[in-house]
Formats: sequence, structure tokens, C-alpha cells
Amino acid sequence: MYFINIYYYMKNLLTEKQYLELTISELYNEIASYGDNEIGAKTLMESILKEEKGKSIIEDIVEDLKLAPKFIFTFGTGITAFYEPLEKLLNGGGLQLDDYNIYLLIITAIAGILNETDYSKLVEVLREKGLLPMLGTVKEFILNTEKLLKEVVKKSLGATYGLLDILGFTSLLVPSMTIISNVILDYGVTMSSMTSLFNGLILATISYGAKSVIKKIKNKLS
Repeated sequence: MYFINIYYYMKNLLTEKQYLELTISELYNEIASYGDNEIGAKTLMESILKEEKGKSIIEDIVEDLKLAPKFIFTFGTGITAFYEPLEKLLNGGGLQLDDYNIYLLIITAIAGILNETDYSKLVEVLREKGLLPMLGTVKEFILNTEKLLKEVVKKSLGATYGLLDILGFTSLLVPSMTIISNVILDYGVTMSSMTSLFNGLILATISYGAKSVIKKIKNKLS
């Protein structure tokens, strides 16, 4: 099942395939131009401000729960990049989660994927807060993001990146999450339709062929 009936939402009545291809083209261009021009610089500044706010919340979580801070502070920028699309995905589905709890879900999901030692403690906190049912969605979103960006990197660099690598590349993760966030907001992507969205985007990524943009990304990430 496709992630949305695009015929009812696209102004130009594009097919779903065309829409996904345009979205991937925009994603590649955003990565290639991230921070390079006036608009890019503005986006970069906005992301820095959001990152600082996110890092402050992450510090509160680490202190409140007495977590081992190493991986959280090492990948703080990557963790904050997931906030915006996940906030729209979770709260757009009718939930009313505050920033603290959204970051708590993101940290727990990444800790679980990376087999971090504090994972069990974090899961128990989510259980006490009644947030455990949302953990699967957050994990799925992050794993789908990993699959998507693996394809982008494979096409651009001929290399394979895992989640740890992706978390460390702000110029890859931040613009990508901006595009995904816009799709979620503008076209009503829900928790149930999320995987279909990513599957379509991954297929569009595999067929993407703008060599000049790919070359620019290669130069940026190398």
C-alpha cells in the first residue's frame, strides 16, 4: 500500500512515482547545497539554533536519568536532527508529546539500535511514562532513515554507511530530515504509512542520476 493517495493532494496531479522522484531530487540538491549559499546559510543557522535547544534537553535527560553521556554527546547533532520529522509524525497522529519525551524516545531508540548499555534503563522509564508503545515507531523511522541515506551515500561515494556514520554527518542528515519533515507535514504522512513512504523514496534514490549533483555531494562528504 502506498503511503498516500497523491492524486488528491498534488497541485499538478503528479503520479506518486513522479512525486517521489521530485522529492528525492530535492533531497539530493539540499544535501549538495547545504550551507553553501544564502538560503543554505539561513537553513544552517536555523538548524544550529534547533540543535542547541535539543542538546540542552538531551543534557537534562542525561542528568535526570544518570545516563552514560559518551554516545549521546558524541552524536548530539545527529540525535537532534531526528526531532523535527518525528515530532510531526508522532503529534500529527493525535499524540501530545512534549520536547523532552520526544527526545527521550529518540535517545532510547538509538540506544537500542546501537546496543548501548543504558537501553534497559531507558525502556523502563518509557514504560513508567506510558510511552513504550511509541518506541517501535521511532525505531522504525530511524532504521528507515538509515536505509535511505545508505543508498544516497552508496550512489554518491560508492561506500556503505551505518547509523553511527550517518549520525556523525550533519551535512547529510540535517538536510535530509528537513525534506522528510516537509513531506510529513505537507502530505499527511502517518505512522502507519511511514514505511511505504520510505520504500518509495529508496526506490527513487536507486534510479536517481543527476551526475553533477552526485559529484557535488561526493566532494562535500569525502
